[in-house]
Amino acid sequence: MSSRLDTYRILVAGDEELGFSFCVKLLDRTLADPRELAKKSLEKPWPEDEWTKHTTVSKDGNITTLELDLELHGPWGWELYNALEPKDYFRRFAGVILCADPTREHLPSQLSNLIDSVNIHVGHSLPTIIIVDRSRKLVKGQTDALRKIAEVLGLPIFFIRLNTGENIEKAFKSLADEIFLKETS
Repeated sequence: MSSRLDTYRILVAGDEELGFSFCVKLLDRTLADPRELAKKSLEKPWPEDEWTKHTTVSKDGNITTLELDLELHGPWGWELYNALEPKDYFRRFAGVILCADPTREHLPSQLSNLIDSVNIHVGHSLPTIIIVDRSRKLVKGQTDALRKIAEVLGLPIFFIRLNTGENIEKAFKSLADEIFLKETS
């Protein structure tokens, strides 16, 4: 058996600020306000930040460690996207984290369109989760609306808190488990 870790690339798409913040908080729980770091980094044409997270998963009593490389699909991502065929761009990924901003007027169609694009170009569905930041106050009815969107799309939704780190590890672990189960079945 090889000591090399299984490595999988994760597409982090949707609300770029939330995606960036999620990635940095996932790797550094001591950050008090990851959104400030995200705002500063996203001002640059191409963030130099790359994130790799190792996580342990198990199936049928077998425990293994996965290396998951998180790749933020931001405006600079279009440079790579346009250089490759869309199918080649999306086929690089083993899973998707959709970062939902509940204030976006067309959020359900935006999420649906992204999932459809990935599925069409990859040829099958990828393990996917939706995350929402509960650190920011949601207006009445937004939580139920977000749950409804997730239900319609058939995806798990995780309400995380960037300020405290609540549910961040749980959301990530859920996606890692899904990827591992799909790869080993």
